[in-house]
Amino acid sequence: MLVLLFSTAYAWHLPPGSFLILGKLDNRAALSVAELRALPIPMQTLTVTFLAGSTPEQHTFVGPLLYDLMNHFGPKFDPDVKNDRLRFHVSATGSDEYQAIVAWGEFDPGFGNKQILLAVSQDGVPLDNDGPRLVVPGDIHGGRYVSNVVAVRLERALEFPACPKHWPWWLWLRNC
Repeated sequence: MLVLLFSTAYAWHLPPGSFLILGKLDNRAALSVAELRALPIPMQTLTVTFLAGSTPEQHTFVGPLLYDLMNHFGPKFDPDVKNDRLRFHVSATGSDEYQAIVAWGEFDPGFGNKQILLAVSQDGVPLDNDGPRLVVPGDIHGGRYVSNVVAVRLERALEFPACPKHWPWWLWLRNC
């Protein structure tokens, strides 16, 4: 495992099947699917059904929960801000630059508890050569299922401007 200090721009120069873990984390890394599988994080198995266009598909995926993976790398939440973690989201970017985002609250066990995976295999076939796949069970369409992931990034949502509370809302839009 290589600890990194650079951006997703380098993700497209990684060896096939490798990806970056980036963002507001204590540790960042470049991992292969084999290295992801070897992390001390439990692997989960999920069978999901979703629509690809108008065609239903069913697949079985194996991989770590996104919640466990992000916690392994140490999310930088502010302990002085109530439920700061609810201001965060994770983006997964594929080798084709396709990207999907999931809010931290969707997969946090204390909130949505959705069993979102970063899959290392699909239907028994290892994804070592392609890269992991983001799997978002419960979505009707498979639009947030990102294949050939090259970057997973934890980010904090933008702050709402700090305007005086007595200002009317339309001044917030114009002056803050």
